[in-house]
Amino acid sequence: MRDVSAVAAAFRTAPGFGSSPLYSHLLAVVAQDQFLLELAARTRIGQQPTFALFGAVHHLLLQGTPDPLADYYASVAGSHARPVDAATGPTFVRFCETHFARIAAILATRLVQTNHVQRALVLRLGLALVRRSTSAPVCVVEVGASAGLNLHAGSYAFTVGQATFGDRACPVRIQVEVPPTDLLPDLDQLPAIADVVGIDLDPPDLTDADDRAWLRALVWPENTRQATQLREAMNLVAANPPQVLRGNAIDVAPGVARALPPGLPRLVVHTATRIHVPAEDQPAFDAAIAAFGVDGPLLHLALEDDQRVSPSGRPGLGLTATDGAVSRTIAVADGHLAWLEPLAAINEVRLGS
Repeated sequence: MRDVSAVAAAFRTAPGFGSSPLYSHLLAVVAQDQFLLELAARTRIGQQPTFALFGAVHHLLLQGTPDPLADYYASVAGSHARPVDAATGPTFVRFCETHFARIAAILATRLVQTNHVQRALVLRLGLALVRRSTSAPVCVVEVGASAGLNLHAGSYAFTVGQATFGDRACPVRIQVEVPPTDLLPDLDQLPAIADVVGIDLDPPDLTDADDRAWLRALVWPENTRQATQLREAMNLVAANPPQVLRGNAIDVAPGVARALPPGLPRLVVHTATRIHVPAEDQPAFDAAIAAFGVDGPLLHLALEDDQRVSPSGRPGLGLTATDGAVSRTIAVADGHLAWLEPLAAINEVRLGS
């Protein structure tokens, strides 16, 4: 079991839950309750206990577990969902006490694999940045790819600010608020794709109902549009799944890098993945990513840099681009990519050699 004091700190200081009033309230409830902390401490090492516990409870409610707690979840109760009130915390505690064994089993076996389809914009942006530097075909790698939904970034419809890109007829529609700017590259100018591969500790199977249900449970209760987007993406990708290799990136990535055609540019992307890597393993994780640049020019995009402030003053995550030995913050974005504000450094990005 994980250190309970560290789990308490994770709930006490967790950022980014602003779009869920329910989870924002429950963070403080869990942080002050010893029973809930000991339950959350059963989360697998490297996984964020906040997302894991909330996902496990949500999973049981979505599967039809009858309980008054369901009344607080818009994903279950719909427009009649009960707003957060004085009874919310005690109701959550009682649910977890009643279903302790089932929740503990989920925490012991499942990973936090939030495949927020909005984040496909990061990969699409990376492709456009590569195309700005070279006309050569590119090898695409996503680390922490979950079910590989974001590897289909070339197939989705995008509305970015006032502009539209991608396949306008695709049912998966991604809308990202971007301030008026000429900093972004043309997101319809993409390179040819030489190879696409994902890496994940335990890739979900989109033909498996339980795996699909778990991915759905990781979408926050109030985010109904995100849930619809996820369902459409799962349907599309299940019919044409990309290759996602099972394993720890520290072990798997060097072999993937060696197998890519030498000399071709590589785009390596990860979003909200490094946060789940144990601190003691992060240097090895970073070295595994850097290995992709040994046999070909590399552009590495990561939406991981926490506690950044956008030009408009909004708190968010930094989107960093590493080309060669140079790493730059090229944008600040909402963690779920509801909005993105590009920075001038985006025009300095070039493929590493």
